[in-house]
Amino acid sequence: MPALMIRFLCGRYHATAWGRNVNEGAPEWPPSPFRIARALLDIWYRRHEEIPAKEVKEALLLLSGSPRMSLPDTASMAVKLYQDMGKKDGDRQPVIDASVCMRAGEAMFLELTDQCSQQALRTLQTLVSELNYLGRSESWIEASIVEKLPDDRRWNCLASEGGTAVNTLRSETGYEDLPYRPKITADGQTNDMTWLEALSISTATLQAEGWNKHPLLDHAAYALPKQNDKMTRRSCPASEPLCYTFALQSVPQPPVTQTLIIAERVRAGLMSKSRQIAGDPEQVSSLFSGKDLLGNPLKNHQHAFYWPCDLDGDGKIDHVKVIAPRAITPGERAAFEALKKIWSGGRDLGKLILLHALPLAQREDALVVESATPVVFGRHYKPHAGSFDEWLIAEVRRSCAEVGISEPATVEFVPLLPCRDGAPIRWSEFVCQRKGERPTHGYGFRLTFSQPVKVPFAIGKMAHFGLGLFTAKNDEV
Repeated sequence: MPALMIRFLCGRYHATAWGRNVNEGAPEWPPSPFRIARALLDIWYRRHEEIPAKEVKEALLLLSGSPRMSLPDTASMAVKLYQDMGKKDGDRQPVIDASVCMRAGEAMFLELTDQCSQQALRTLQTLVSELNYLGRSESWIEASIVEKLPDDRRWNCLASEGGTAVNTLRSETGYEDLPYRPKITADGQTNDMTWLEALSISTATLQAEGWNKHPLLDHAAYALPKQNDKMTRRSCPASEPLCYTFALQSVPQPPVTQTLIIAERVRAGLMSKSRQIAGDPEQVSSLFSGKDLLGNPLKNHQHAFYWPCDLDGDGKIDHVKVIAPRAITPGERAAFEALKKIWSGGRDLGKLILLHALPLAQREDALVVESATPVVFGRHYKPHAGSFDEWLIAEVRRSCAEVGISEPATVEFVPLLPCRDGAPIRWSEFVCQRKGERPTHGYGFRLTFSQPVKVPFAIGKMAHFGLGLFTAKNDEV
């Protein structure tokens, strides 16, 4: 029996069902045959006016009724956004952006009746082959007609009493049985719209005429497969080191020279959230504090790195990356998700918006890297070790090995930090010491490796606080 196959290229379906509000956080699933029919009608209007209306109607009617479906494993997700309403600063409307996720390239199948004509199938294939998204524009798909359900799939979404309500497409017979149908006036005469004409009615027209729903929008109860919550966790294992990325919003944005100060405030914020979640002011995660239960510093860099970043090269900090080099606990994850602001002495330094948490192994590769912040060394120069420049180069090589980075083939000095649309920044302008410490100097370098290394990475005494940060060399800055 033929079926309509819809493959979700990015592993995401993003749509809000008719009659639901986006802020309910309940994405449509499975995709409604009514939505699919309306999308194909749009394809016909814009790209295939040469196809007769009768053939289009025959093709779209294949989607009507309560067809069986085969759905992939899915999980729901939602992101809370703040939409700028354009009235004044800070006046933003919260929006819950929900979607359904599956593995990239997974497909769903919708059964078509075996009594359909070959002409109807050819017309449907012509229309669906040009459908490149469904629902929101980021829901990229690839659709086609297949002869039968693949052997490794089964019909797992069936019409069933007492099931979940799914929006379906009303058949032509069901439409003709309605007590009232929308009207159309032509040549001075007013008649009931045909099934195909009714399918094309706009929402504005329906509202103007007082309809509370579309005349071809029907409902059927379906027994849906349970969502597989473990699927999303497998894509980002809890045992894998993660890189949490926050966007920093502040007026004005802090200069990159305050990297150390911002890093300390992010650390303080996460420690505060950790105490709140633990319910004990004396308990704080060692991942954030960098100390064990006895107050001793952790070794081998098994605690968080706080890296404020200037991603657009304008000399201002706009993002913060926090590296968790080990598996995180549920309490630590909750602390990451709860951190919304950073403070200093009761002063609001800015808002933090959690963008994503990605496996550390997914960082980009680079052969040539340059300092984004100055490197500060913990050891002191000794004259018997050679010239000062030779000692600095040796310290760079030693520091790379200390954090598991291969030894660079060449080490060159970089005197200034380039700044887009502005004067270069001297390394001496950076705050390079924490409170109570003696002032020290930082240095910039360009490192070339014989094999690609993961970036960004940080070395030196202040590597956990954003100094000594290296990024891929950007010739455009």
